[in-house]
Amino acid sequence: ALLAAAVPALSADFSYDPPIFVEQMPDYVPVEVGTGWYLRGDITYNLNRPTYRFSVLGTETENNRFGGGLGIGYQFTDLLRMDVTVNYAGHDRFSLDPLQARHELWTGMATAYVDLGTVAGITPYVGAGVGLAHSRNSLNLPPVLDLGFNETRFAYTLNAGAAYRISENTSVDIGYQYLSSPTLRRYDVVTGEERRGIAHHQIRAGVRYELW
Repeated sequence: ALLAAAVPALSADFSYDPPIFVEQMPDYVPVEVGTGWYLRGDITYNLNRPTYRFSVLGTETENNRFGGGLGIGYQFTDLLRMDVTVNYAGHDRFSLDPLQARHELWTGMATAYVDLGTVAGITPYVGAGVGLAHSRNSLNLPPVLDLGFNETRFAYTLNAGAAYRISENTSVDIGYQYLSSPTLRRYDVVTGEERRGIAHHQIRAGVRYELW
């Protein structure tokens, strides 16, 4: 009888509450401020016929088809990025005293790109941009002719190419760019007429460097 009475008491002493499960808190992930910014630098080559191409008394025009640009951009997502650049697009000059002629072109563009995915480290892309084209023009034949003007007009670009990442922060970029400013004025030195509109087909090679 005593043993039977002790069993319930022992059972009560050794009873336990069910375990309490606490949900694990998620790991803290610090937010990186500024991630996505990059710098870019480019060299361009204009495939078009120069604005001036003629010869007088054995003197040829000087046609600089090379240009370049610098800019800053931001990678919004894995697919979308945008940059703002200032670009020098080359010049055409002729000098044979007393005749002097010059055409020079600069652009400032804001361009959005869509990256089409990465395969074997290569990321193809397409893009389009809008901005301004600035030309500097002069045509002088003293004392008969003295013409010159600077002009800034709307411009746009269409782009396609591919980038290859060579390090954690650096990518090389090779592509094609169509640059157009439909209303930008220029001189046709051969005919002596003023013409409107430029359309340049350019090869572009450059480097993009992620800041942090």
